Amino acid sequence: MPTMKMMTHTRQAFARFAFAPQRRVLLPVLLLAAMFLAGGARALTFPLPEAGNSLVGKVQYVAASQEDTLLDIARRFNLGFNELVAANPGIDPWLPGEGTRIMVPTRFVLPPRPWRGIVINLVEMRLYYFPESESGGRGVVITYPVGIGREGWSTPLGEFSIVDKILHPSWTAPASIVAEMEAEGLAVQRIIPPGPDNPLGDFALMLSEPGYMLHGTNRPFSIGMRVSHGCIRLYPEDIEQLFARVPRKIAVRIENEPYKVGIEDGVLFLEAHAPLSEQKNQQGVSLTSVVSQVVRVSDRQLPAADWDHIIEVASRHSGVPVPIVRQCAQSETGEKRLFQVGAFKDFERAEQLAKRLRALAPSVSVQACDSDGLCRVTVGPFADCRALFVTAQAIRDEFGVEGFVVEAPQGTSSDVIQSRVSRSLLP
Repeated sequence: MPTMKMMTHTRQAFARFAFAPQRRVLLPVLLLAAMFLAGGARALTFPLPEAGNSLVGKVQYVAASQEDTLLDIARRFNLGFNELVAANPGIDPWLPGEGTRIMVPTRFVLPPRPWRGIVINLVEMRLYYFPESESGGRGVVITYPVGIGREGWSTPLGEFSIVDKILHPSWTAPASIVAEMEAEGLAVQRIIPPGPDNPLGDFALMLSEPGYMLHGTNRPFSIGMRVSHGCIRLYPEDIEQLFARVPRKIAVRIENEPYKVGIEDGVLFLEAHAPLSEQKNQQGVSLTSVVSQVVRVSDRQLPAADWDHIIEVASRHSGVPVPIVRQCAQSETGEKRLFQVGAFKDFERAEQLAKRLRALAPSVSVQACDSDGLCRVTVGPFADCRALFVTAQAIRDEFGVEGFVVEAPQGTSSDVIQSRVSRSLLP
């Protein structure tokens, strides 16, 4: 069988069995093949945001190839499987199809302060590492996707520390796991030495909570899933980096917060994740945390329409930060604003940029070249500051194009197309 067909066959086999009740006993050959379907990516590292802000990174987009699954793309961009699936609803995770546009959710609301040590948000299945910055230097955050304990084997919450670092650990099956495997009629290997069959991988960071650790894995496809017996798994390349960077005694905070509200340049963002199954079974889908966080950070009382929008975003559980409230005052005199995307001396170049942008915002226009010789590309006009911001954010995320706000000329009015476009861009 040709190599490409063999890879396709393996992916389809994994797709059929990955979420079956028997997934813990997949054939070794299937597990081994899945390990090599994607190459590792470098860790996501961002400068800490400036004072008053709490978001890092930006959303990316990629076109899937014929052979891609979301497992492949997740590993390529250092994401977990779950967060890529949540960000791309309606897309077949196993056969997205050649040319399918995939959102890569590499934008994050940072966890609540303090930003130090290691912070792990279980529901997000993501670890944030805040290394100590050099004196006077700007700090950074390094973030990795993780796999966590499945239902019935929950990862503990609370404040811990790293008490030991073990290179090439051996794995000794605890009595509880031995009992579970025997009850399922599985063969039990009580001690697994270092090597490719070791479920801990090559590196382990021991937590102060006895029996729990951060470690690698011989099943990289499990990152971003609930598959462990309570420990926290990382991609092999990620745990190797983290192992080298973190000192013993570093603080580790493990929390479980489905909703994170952050600020960037005066705009409130909401990042919503589906609650863990046991949390949902006990409490349902509670938005109390969302309400309390928004009230805490908002500088004004919000109208009912804003709350409707917040609840709608929270209910999506996309895991992607979405702008919810623009902390800006609406114009009292009714003047409108334009978002200027670029200015060119060549009208044809201006029109080329406008043509690219019209697929996202058909209200893009090219103004005739002024006396300064510049032909300006603008979007709008906008009377609502939140609609303007959302449009500007969508353009930045999609095209990497920055712009700025200018006042619309007297007499400029929003046409029917602009009204429709603004509504379509609002999250």
